[in-house]
Amino acid sequence: MKYSIYKVGTLALGLTFGLGLTSCNEPKKSTANETTEEVATTEDNKPTDYLAIDLANFDTTFRPQDDFFMYVNGSWLKNNPIPASETRWTSFSEILERNREILKRVAENAANNNSVDPNSAEGHVAMIYKSGMNEAKREELGMTPLNPYLEAINNATTLEEFLSVSANQKAVAGGLFGTYVTADEKNSSTNALYMYQGGTSLPKAYYETADLKDKLTAFEKHVSNMFVLMGESEEDATKKAKNVVAIETALAKASRTPAERRDTEKNYNKMTFAELQKLSPNVDWKAHLSAIGVPNIESVEHVILGEPEFFEALSKTLKNNSLDALKDYQKYQLASNFSDFLNKDFEQESFDFYNKTMRGQSEMQERWKKVLRVIDRGVGHSLGQLYVKEAFSPKAKERAEIMIKDVRTAFEDHIKNLEWMGEDTKKQALTKLAAITTKIGYPDTWKTYEGLELSADNYAQNFMNASKWWMNDNLSKVGQPVDKTEWHMTPSTVNAYYNPTSNEIVFPAGILQPPFFSEYADDAVNYGGIGAVIGHEISHGFDDQGSQYDAEGNMNNWWTDTDKKQFQERTTSLVNQYSDYTVLDGINVKGDATLGENIADLGGMAVAYDALQKAWARDGKPESQDGLTPEQRFFVSWAQIWRVNFTDDELRNRIETDYHSPGMFRANGPLSNFEPFFTAFDVKEGDKMRREKQIVIW
Repeated sequence: MKYSIYKVGTLALGLTFGLGLTSCNEPKKSTANETTEEVATTEDNKPTDYLAIDLANFDTTFRPQDDFFMYVNGSWLKNNPIPASETRWTSFSEILERNREILKRVAENAANNNSVDPNSAEGHVAMIYKSGMNEAKREELGMTPLNPYLEAINNATTLEEFLSVSANQKAVAGGLFGTYVTADEKNSSTNALYMYQGGTSLPKAYYETADLKDKLTAFEKHVSNMFVLMGESEEDATKKAKNVVAIETALAKASRTPAERRDTEKNYNKMTFAELQKLSPNVDWKAHLSAIGVPNIESVEHVILGEPEFFEALSKTLKNNSLDALKDYQKYQLASNFSDFLNKDFEQESFDFYNKTMRGQSEMQERWKKVLRVIDRGVGHSLGQLYVKEAFSPKAKERAEIMIKDVRTAFEDHIKNLEWMGEDTKKQALTKLAAITTKIGYPDTWKTYEGLELSADNYAQNFMNASKWWMNDNLSKVGQPVDKTEWHMTPSTVNAYYNPTSNEIVFPAGILQPPFFSEYADDAVNYGGIGAVIGHEISHGFDDQGSQYDAEGNMNNWWTDTDKKQFQERTTSLVNQYSDYTVLDGINVKGDATLGENIADLGGMAVAYDALQKAWARDGKPESQDGLTPEQRFFVSWAQIWRVNFTDDELRNRIETDYHSPGMFRANGPLSNFEPFFTAFDVKEGDKMRREKQIVIW
């Protein structure tokens, strides 16, 4: 398990980066694959266990004017402690648990089908699930899956041979840097080869920050333990661990911070191979990238570097370290990436450091949950096909499409009515808004994983084969036209994203369920949930990063100088607002690193509220329910999707790695800038939930 942040060109709502929700249960759906079960319903045909808003989750010892997050979620936080097998518990977690049960059922059904075609979607799922659940076979194999790779490392006698081995093992060991093919940000119709910093096991701050020194010490001990498992003596393992930590520290010091990596222009550095070779001379880059799997390397004219100074430092690190030290580094990367696919000793050692020490997780997740995660990453389209048959409602898609139209119209109104933006820039913004495309549910065309070999009895080999398949599939696109139909999340994912180079918003089937959305919920709840998510993703097209891309997805300045200055003044105020939020003793939110998500939260909530007014004007405004006005229900829905409990270690880690603010600040931060919220809950000047000077961006 590694903590490198990979650049894939999308801005996500925050599954990997934290959300939360309500305590309602998804009503069981009748599908072609299962027997219809009778569900108890009320007179208005809602399931009896359905609660769009559960007042039992509130904590009225908090005033909504002081801390709205705790007012709405306080009792839920008390009654939902973090399970021992988790590092946080959120409303997202509740959805994930429901999804996991569905995915477990379809995976077990596939595995129990003795006549399944191994090359079909069901067969792909069956092969990985059966091999992953066969723990006896995994113990029998032990560390033997590593042996051919370790032998190749041991046989390297020069730096050139080592780099060749590193290239050949990149798909399964990660390597010294990252590489990825995606749309050229300044020519978005064509795929380009990107290279970016990598090669470290921990976030940058853990190698440099005083209060995290104990984690780095623990990491060195963990690396030593891994070498012992690979057969080294305690003494030799200790020396090898020091080599690994020294190399990773050198790479970390040359790496940019998460905030620095958000500077779109600074992280776009197109150069020829001659320029790359001059910058980083101790690697034969054409040969190395060809060995990794980049096809027709002689026809590739340019590479785009995220962080040129990293590759300069990488070259020096290769020269300044002995061949034996580099071999130690490669062996650890290999064993670490393989740990969940080897015997229990490797799996436990990896868990004890990366999950228990780094994140505060007490117990390992159940085996089937871990295997499902591997299936989703390896053959997610195959799993997705089975998932949507079980779980996706066409009604959800129809309702979502209506809401997207409402939110888009509300965003258009916001742009037109901005006091700080001039007409020339407004015209360009409206052109971009109109060009945003939408994907909902699942792809029109599924990946078939042609050529991927899987078996029912070798989990590690399945991991290797799937990793290599994905890397080769990605690298094969270099220089090719961008496929705008491609999805960058799997259908069961509980998340959403905006892709700036395609200028698109994408909502997988997994997120179209309570508390974000339900066909049984009133508009106030749905617009406060999935409506705000829709607004969030559209707002990403106009945040500090997305605003640098035009309607065609090219990095291109469409702002007047005056309007850009006005925009930056407002975003600076938002940086300052979030940087003032204290997370742990002496540790604050990084307002610069989380700026894009904070802009999207602020804009998304505001436009969703105005979209709700359009829905009410069209369909009628309901009466109050449970003592809450329709307006109040919108804001309650907004706050409840962000509820979350963290372990301290998990929260500390996220401050260094996550581009999203913690959930409590995602709930309260935007509301403290929003006049309709003040009206709905009688928030007066001087109350904690009302900023003295409100920030309005979109």
